[in-house]
Amino acid sequence: MAKGSQIQFNFHTVQDAQTGARVTRLTPPDVLCHRNYFYQKCFTRNGAKLLFAGEFEGNRNYYLLDLKTQKAVQLTEGKGDNTFGGFLSPDDQFLYYVKNERSLQRVKLADFSEKTVYTVPEDWVGYGTWVANSECTSLVGIEISREDWTPLSDWKIFQEFYHSNPHCRLLRVDLINGKSRVIHEKNEWLGHPIYRPFDDNTVAFCHEGPHDLVDARMWLVNEDGSDVRKVKEHAPGESCTHEFWVPDGSALMYVSYLKGQHDRHIRCFDPQTGEDICLMTMPACSHLMSNENGTLLVGDGSGTPVDVKDTASHTIENDPWLYIFDARTRRHAPLAAHNSSWRVLDGDRQVTHPHPSFSPDDRHVLFTTDYEGLPALYLAEIPDALLSSLRKD
Repeated sequence: MAKGSQIQFNFHTVQDAQTGARVTRLTPPDVLCHRNYFYQKCFTRNGAKLLFAGEFEGNRNYYLLDLKTQKAVQLTEGKGDNTFGGFLSPDDQFLYYVKNERSLQRVKLADFSEKTVYTVPEDWVGYGTWVANSECTSLVGIEISREDWTPLSDWKIFQEFYHSNPHCRLLRVDLINGKSRVIHEKNEWLGHPIYRPFDDNTVAFCHEGPHDLVDARMWLVNEDGSDVRKVKEHAPGESCTHEFWVPDGSALMYVSYLKGQHDRHIRCFDPQTGEDICLMTMPACSHLMSNENGTLLVGDGSGTPVDVKDTASHTIENDPWLYIFDARTRRHAPLAAHNSSWRVLDGDRQVTHPHPSFSPDDRHVLFTTDYEGLPALYLAEIPDALLSSLRKD
């Protein structure tokens, strides 16, 4: 299929058997479709259209779905799209994504014209999710030395790659002129670079690898490469994961869990004061994301983590629920069952992960699950009664 091709979908809505929440399947369960990474912009500002990835006719490409007409238009074509890292620009004019681990591309949504903004040098591979600043004038990304690179097609390779200490560099790319500059470079696996919203001087990144082996997961660095610092020291037996900036830039939130314990914890780091607190205890969710100001969060219940070395000390029963958390009252409630298998599918470790996030109006949660067949996109409507129950004194 070519850019501009349209596909007519037929949404299907059911009520969750336990919570009564209305859950709508947006994409067909017999074609692999998934959302982008949970902190990347996927909705247009008015919430009317949604960016997603679909594997129609062989290649996995980007599409923009009109939630009113239920029609999707194809935005990219051919092989090699990084379909987790792509995002819409703040003004809804462009899609940015990485192609073939080499080319940072910009697609104009009005006419599907495409431009290469930046090309990774021959000796390097563009890795993971690349994230723009709030004005979308620059982004931060990770490059890994090509001679050190191995495709991370399963969790065994993921663990082995950590021990190889690959040569990595965190870089800034100017989205206006395509020029790049290295911010931080090390023979250590680096990942998850994220600009602090509305503060281009502060960049978060992680030391990637099995959560129970890394020295400290989360780090900050100034955009000019100065003042590399830990967000926190891990407590004995603590693992941290899936950090994200609250979209208004007020805090860095993340998941923390301890060896031998079932529950996990939502923790919150204040970049101004350096204070790090436990916001609340939660069920065993893997990913978290907040609304714009961090007053509401959503998480996806999971099972025994696959990204730790000592799985025996972290064995838990699988939790199939999406949860809504109120950060002010520190209460939570189940929204709907996602029932994802969390399986590795055709060498893709992420494609069945729910990766939930809110719609722009905070009334729905977008997520991926494969419980009806191949991975598909779903929207769960948040009942007013659920929100009221969280806000009661």
